[in-house]
Amino acid sequence: MLEKQDMFSSNRVKLLPPSVVKDIELKNHARKLANLAPIKIRVRTCIACANLFESAGNRTCGCNSRATGYIAGREII
Repeated sequence: MLEKQDMFSSNRVKLLPPSVVKDIELKNHARKLANLAPIKIRVRTCIACANLFESAGNRTCGCNSRATGYIAGREII
C-alpha cells in the first residue's frame, strides 16, 4: 500500500524537460573528467507554492517567476 502512495504522489512531480536533463548529463560527463562532484537532480518542495518538482539547484518551481531573480546563475529570492 505504501508503494501505491509513493507512485501516486510521484505523478504530481513537475519534471525537468528532456533537453535540460541531457544538458546536465553532458555537464556531469565533463565534471567526471575534471574529478568534480556530479550535478544531482533531486525532487524538491517549492518554497513558494509547496509543490514537488525536479531540480538541479533551484528552490522554486517557477511559479513565482516575478519574485525570483537570478544573479550570476544563482536564484535570489
